[in-house]
This record gives sequence, structure tokens and C-alpha cells, in this order.
Amino acid sequence: MRLNEFDLVVAGGGPAGIAATIAAARNGIRTLLIEQAGYLGGMATNALVPAFCPYTDGHNLVIGGIGLEVLEKMKKEGYESPFYDNKPDRIRGLDWVPIDAEILKRVFDELVIASGAQVLFHTTVTGANYKEGVIESVDIHHKGGKQTIKAHFFADCTGDADLVALSGGAYEYGDANGLVQAGTLCFRVANFDSDRFMKYARETGEDGNLNVASKKARDAGEFPTGEKNVAGIALQADGVAGFNFGHVYDFYPLDAVDLTRAEVEARSKIPQMMRFLHKYVPGAEKAVLVSSGPHIGLRESRRIVGEYQLTKEDYDNRRVFEDAIARYAYPIDRHAVRLEEADYDSQNSEYVISKYKRGEYYTIPFRSLLPKGIKNLIVAGRTISTDRAMMGSVRVMPACFATGEAAGTAAALCIKNDQEIRDLDTKELQKVLIKQGAIL
Repeated sequence: MRLNEFDLVVAGGGPAGIAATIAAARNGIRTLLIEQAGYLGGMATNALVPAFCPYTDGHNLVIGGIGLEVLEKMKKEGYESPFYDNKPDRIRGLDWVPIDAEILKRVFDELVIASGAQVLFHTTVTGANYKEGVIESVDIHHKGGKQTIKAHFFADCTGDADLVALSGGAYEYGDANGLVQAGTLCFRVANFDSDRFMKYARETGEDGNLNVASKKARDAGEFPTGEKNVAGIALQADGVAGFNFGHVYDFYPLDAVDLTRAEVEARSKIPQMMRFLHKYVPGAEKAVLVSSGPHIGLRESRRIVGEYQLTKEDYDNRRVFEDAIARYAYPIDRHAVRLEEADYDSQNSEYVISKYKRGEYYTIPFRSLLPKGIKNLIVAGRTISTDRAMMGSVRVMPACFATGEAAGTAAALCIKNDQEIRDLDTKELQKVLIKQGAIL
């Protein structure tokens, strides 16, 4: 593939980067997507997160556009889980849909290639060349060596605001003590008796956090060491279950040495988790481990300092902004930074207490995607400009699709109108997003 100058270069091929790329290319601009792995999907495929967070507010669809298109295409080939049937706050087929990572990889390939965008796998953005608040080019590295790529606009969808940091942009990190939420190495098991598990779940009221089984194990002193809760189970196929289970605390995900330690520690915990599943989760008695995530799942790192910081007050007030580019309704979901701060009483957790009533939502302003001091860079995904509490809601994949689609569409409009991002008429952006199926 010959790399020429592009209108938009997107760094990071997770949900935000995928949506930004597709939106930009469909709107007719030359777009390049750069991804470190050999496939797209971010945490959905590279960390084996077992299910999508909700696409609804419990009553209405809140995530449309490219995010919904992805979900529907995956579901055509995927497994329809019976686990969340008849749950009043969940809509079947839209909330907590199990992820089939192999199907999803192909769906992402097909959509991105069909959009006309170019993709570069196994490639890392290593530097940014900028002057007076304008990024002129980025340096990349892959097996072929080092290259420099020019573009008019850039989108940081790395999940860690790497391009913002490389460009001298301002950002915040973690909590007041410089700590971030625990990471999780998700894994999948086969030979799982789904029918037996569903019978048990209906009889006991077992939920997606396996609270019933976890309490029994804790009472017997047999819950895995260093754990206080099970983050999630998803039935992904007949006989296959995925688990968002296990935490690594007090590590720095932006440092290779610490990230290596976290990966090793996370893998070492899986045998204990399997013993718990075998003994306390009906249906898992003969389950076998078939895979763990190629990358530990990361929930938090940098947050940009943007033109507007979305806050917990905005969340509490169900704020609707004039420049809204997306709406969402997920609770504030912050995992502990240290084991001693973890709470296994889920009924008193921040996640439960912060839940909206059915039909309520907040919106995300376009200004939160714009990093201060950099004129031709837009940010999408979990690193948009929020306070730490609000990040606990916007960090999940459906919201990342929505902010990514807005970012790519905005870049395309700026190219067509020959204008800077901050001069873009947000009313025009909103009209195009709505035409594309986004829900504002």
C-alpha cells in the first residue's frame, strides 16, 4: 500500500477509531486508520470483553448510526443469548449483547474497507510533528521501518490520548493520587452447559455479576484471592461463556514494564477463577479455558483537557447541550484502584446508585472532543474531556462508537468547507449525523 498525504489520519482502531474512519470515508475524504494489532476492535476483540454495554436508556434506543450498524451486522451471524430475557431495565437484542470477537473482526474489516478508507495494521504512531498548534504529520513505525505521514486533520482514538500527549496537548490522568481503575484480563470457556446455567439463573435470580455464586464462595472462604466481585458473564454461543472477571490493581498502563507485570499477574489468577466457576457456578462444572484476551482490558488512563469538560454535575442533571453530538445513559461505572477499596456489595455501589430511570439520558457536547491548544486534532472514545466520574459512563463501547462517528463526520465537513474544526457549524454537523442515523 502506498502511503500518500491524507485528509484525515485516525490513530487507534477501537470502536471510536472504527466509527471515525467509516464516517469520514463515507463522507468522501481520504482517510487512513492506523492500528497496533492485526485486526480492529480494541477492547472488544483485543481484550475479549464479553458483551457490549447497553445501546438503550432502558426504554429508547440512544446509540444509532455506525454503532448500531455494527451491532446488527454482528448479530446476524451471532448467538442470541437468553440470559437477559424479561429483565425490565434491558431491551433484548440491544442491551448487553454478547460479543463474538471473531465475527466482529470480520464485520469491522468489511465496513472499513467498504467505506473506501485505507487501513494499516501492526503499526504504531510514535511521534507528532507540530508547529503553532497545528499537527503537520505523524511518525509511524512498523515492520517496514519508520515513516512520516501528512494529513490535514488527525483523530486521536487511541484510548490513551497518545496523540494528544505526543502533540504537547494537556491532559489529566486517573484520580487525585495518580491511580487508575483496575484492569481485567477477560477470558472464554468452552464445554459450558448453558441450559443448566439458565435453569439455575431462573431459580435463584442469579445476575450478570454472579452475585449469588460469589456470596456462597465468600461465605465458604473460597472466593479467588485478591478478588471481591465478578464483573460479568456473557453466554456467547451454545456451550461457550465469556467472563469479565479478575482485577489487577495499582498499575500504570502507560508504562511497558508495569503493563507487562499486570499481564503476567492477570494470567496467574485464571486457575483460581476456573476453580471457583467449576465449584460454584452450575453449568461450569466441566468448563475448559479456551482463550484469554491478547491484551489486558484497560478501563482508564488519560483524559484530555478540552474546550468543555463534561462533569458529574452534567450527568446528575441529565444535561442536554446545544452542540450535542450523541446521547447516552450508562451509569457511572468506576472499578476500584486498590483492592481494599473494592466493594462486593453491588447494591450500594456507585454504579447502582447512579442509575437513571428508564428513558432518561444525558448528551455529549462536540466541544468535549476538541483538545485545547491543538487546531487540527479531534478526540473520540474514553479520553474525551470529562471529569473522572463522568468518564466512568462515557468510557464504554457504544458511547465510543457515537463520539467516533461525530469526530469523523466533523473532519469530513471541515475538509469540504475548507475550515478549521472550531469554526464548524455544529447545527450542520448535527443534521448530517441525524441523516446518518445518529440519535441526538
